[in-house]
Amino acid sequence: MKALKSYFYPVRLHDYERSDLFPNHFNNEIAGDRISTIGFENRFRENAQESVEVYLEVVFWKLYSQKRIRQGGTSRIVDYVLGNSIEPKRLYKAIRRFVEVPQKQNLQNIRDSLGIRTNVLAIALTFPAFLAPEKYPMVDNNVARWVNAHHAEHNRHRQARLTPFYLGYTSLRDNDFSNYIDWVHWCNEMAQILSERTGVIWRPRDVEMAVFTAERKNLELNIL
Repeated sequence: MKALKSYFYPVRLHDYERSDLFPNHFNNEIAGDRISTIGFENRFRENAQESVEVYLEVVFWKLYSQKRIRQGGTSRIVDYVLGNSIEPKRLYKAIRRFVEVPQKQNLQNIRDSLGIRTNVLAIALTFPAFLAPEKYPMVDNNVARWVNAHHAEHNRHRQARLTPFYLGYTSLRDNDFSNYIDWVHWCNEMAQILSERTGVIWRPRDVEMAVFTAERKNLELNIL
């Protein structure tokens, strides 16, 4: 609970250098706590079938903490999506398909729809977490480092078991996909246990927020 309440990921969407291309978008400032972040997630879901811009906002949000690549990384996807007239319903359908069947080919379909040419995980797998946070957590290097350091003790008493990520590159890749699936299962089990024990409804996405915060702030998470 302490880690979740300490979650802090503030983002100014208007910092995107080409934000003026998108009237009525890239103009929100997300305070970065759980409530404001959930508000951003909700806005995405409400508009995901009608607005391609909300997908581009999520890309910039995801990359925001990486100052060296957030502009160029976002613009590459913006250029592909706009240049190829990718419709929001195509993106929505690809993400929904992964939510229903989390397989590599369905992940690849998300990447193809965004013009992501390498087999990286983090950006594409942000979207299932935004579309279905009650089922999917996000994943990134912070999560992977925490899992690799703590999987043994936090597998105690669990049916779902964490497995260490390969971390063979600077970013998570397809060879980490099975570890991501294990992470999804573990977060779902933990969300159920934490909901029962705290009186607060936890989503797998909330479990991930707590782990993300614990890794960044060097907090110890109790073994349940």
